Amino acid sequence: MKCPHCGAPLKMEDKFCTYCGAPNTLAMQHQADMEHYEREFTETQEEVLTKSRKAGHLTGYLVVLIVMIVLNIVAAFFSSNAWNFKYERRRVEATKQASIHRAALDKMIEEQDYIALRTYYYNNRLSGVDAFREYEAVMKYAGNLGDVYMYLCNTDRFGYWKSEKSLENTITSMSSDIISLYENPLSSYYNEESVTEEKLAVIEDIRNQAEALLVTYCGFTSEEVQELKNMSKSRIEDTLREHLTAIRTEREAEESTAEAAPDESFSLKAFYEEYFGGDDV
Repeated sequence: MKCPHCGAPLKMEDKFCTYCGAPNTLAMQHQADMEHYEREFTETQEEVLTKSRKAGHLTGYLVVLIVMIVLNIVAAFFSSNAWNFKYERRRVEATKQASIHRAALDKMIEEQDYIALRTYYYNNRLSGVDAFREYEAVMKYAGNLGDVYMYLCNTDRFGYWKSEKSLENTITSMSSDIISLYENPLSSYYNEESVTEEKLAVIEDIRNQAEALLVTYCGFTSEEVQELKNMSKSRIEDTLREHLTAIRTEREAEESTAEAAPDESFSLKAFYEEYFGGDDV
């Protein structure tokens, strides 16, 4: 570069000509241009970085959102299929132990212990397992027998005498069980193994046990139990209401008598007074 005034050679960093002392306008302009470019570069760089950070945050949020959506889909899938997984595992385990379970079920049927049979069947999750399909019809009627037994014999839990509402609830439930006991298993959608002559004989025996419970613990007459299969639901309910109300009245009378009876609990002081006489014991 040359000085525009004297033509002497100049360097870009020289602010003044070393020969004539004139200002180096080209250098000054260059300096101003460089500062301008540096400012623009800095501003552009900051703008780019700011946008990049915003884009980075947005990308991060999008990634988190996508991950959460995926996790929710996976959780929903496992939640909706958890029962299926659990059922399949139980089915496999029950199938592995099929011979043991069948021997236990057959023994309880032989011993006519149908209430224990039902409990064993459901506690071991055998319902719906192919290896035990032949017991399905028997289990249905055993369940009805078990419900009747619970209402009549497990009186502390099902206290139908405690209130009118409890009495009516018991009547409604028991009448449904009694009607189910007399349904024809051949008209239901059981497989052939469930309704063989042997299984039908077991179902008939279950009905006989239910009738015996009604006679022994509910006051039914032999004529009434013989007519049960022909009774309408309303008539069964009326018959149950008559007998259960009588039992309820008797039970309330027993409780009233027990409450009115004097306390005969043992008293050591009373014993000494009676045995030795006098109050100065």
